[in-house]
This record gives sequence, C-alpha cells and structure tokens, in this order.
Amino acid sequence: MDSTKLQQVRELISGFSDAEKDALFSDLREGRVIHEFENVIGAPAEMILEAVHTAPELTRRMLRGVIADAAFRTNAVEPLKNQGWVDVTPEGNFAYDYKLEDAAGPVTVQVKLQRSAKGAPVVRSGAAFGMEGEVFVTETQKTRTGNDGDEKTRPYRYGEFDILAVSMQPSTGQWNRYMYTVGRWLIEGKSPNEMATIQPVAKTANEFWTDDFNVAASWLRADDQAKRMTVSKVSRKKS
Repeated sequence: MDSTKLQQVRELISGFSDAEKDALFSDLREGRVIHEFENVIGAPAEMILEAVHTAPELTRRMLRGVIADAAFRTNAVEPLKNQGWVDVTPEGNFAYDYKLEDAAGPVTVQVKLQRSAKGAPVVRSGAAFGMEGEVFVTETQKTRTGNDGDEKTRPYRYGEFDILAVSMQPSTGQWNRYMYTVGRWLIEGKSPNEMATIQPVAKTANEFWTDDFNVAASWLRADDQAKRMTVSKVSRKKS
C-alpha cells in the first residue's frame, strides 16, 4: 500500500467509534503474530497477558524484575554505547546481569527493581541508614536458593558485581529511570562477605547514590577509603 492510500485508511479509521475500531482490530489480529514468544508458548499474546494479570503477586513481581532487566538493556545500555561503552556481556548465568567496557576496563552491573508493596513504593526513614529524610529500598538477593559448601548462596557476596542499578519505575512510573551505587558500598549482611538483603536507595543523588551511570563508574574506580553504607544497631535488631 502506498503512502497516499495508507493516509486515507488512517483518516477513515479516525472516524470510527471505539466499537468499530475493536471489530476492525479483531479482524486484523486474526492470523497475525505480535511477537515470536506466542509461538514459543503456543498461545496468543492476549492469553499470555491475561495469565500474567491473574497470576499471584509473587509471579507478577518476578515478571516486573525481568522487565526491569530488559528495560535496562534498551534504556541504559544502548545509550551508553554512544558514550564509549561496549556491551561485552557473556552468554551464561552470572551474579551480574551486564558487563560493560570502556577504555578504562570492564564494569559489571546487577539490575534490581525498587521494592513496592500493594502497588506503592516502599518508603523507610533514612535515619536508620545514616541518610536524611526518607529513602526507598531494594532487595539484593539471588532469585534461586542453593548451597555452596556450608554457605548460603542466595545473598550476594561482595565482588560478584561492581555496580548496582535500581529501576525506579515503581516511584517514577518510567522504565528509563535508575539509581546507581557501587557494589562494595552496600550494607553488610550477617556474614562479613555477604550483602544485606534490604538496601536503602536515596530518593535523590547523594554521596552513595547517583542517577548517572558514568558517575557510578568513576566512583567504582576511585580510592574511596573503604567507604560503605551502614545500618543502625536498632534498625538491624528490628529486621
């Protein structure tokens, strides 16, 4: 169809009622595949979305985490390619989601989603973490449980990734908004080499958090004198 005919069709459709547009869409949709995943699952996109919509909260939360990961590739990794970064993420399962490299060397990134409850972002007092005002939180733990000798492998260990990228979609409504911090700065868990499951996320940039990946990378490569976020003893007892 040439551009003139296509414009005529668009003008015609613009005058349709919602019911008429739905009927036309139904006719056009038949026999069309929106995404190849429909063939993988063997079900139309509408059925897949309905299954997700009616799934338990835990399932939907896991799916949102997957979306956050995919959104990072589109909204962060691709733009960074224009700033001298190269995506060198290897195939396979690792403790990090992405491995990016610039002239100064590689940086590994773990992507997590800002924590929410009942559709609203979780907010806590920043005082418990040595920060002013309120803070958001995120969970830093591996998806699956397992054992490595006598140690639990569910919590992350220091050194498994360089930068933590937290998708701020629950509070911003946008999948292209992230806060970044250095992995070694995260609060310590019960084991000396283990990261705590719950980590505070500053609402705005501060000494530990930034919304600029390049700033986080510069922090990673600087001598920070063993800097690290902390949690108050009172807060730790309550958790």
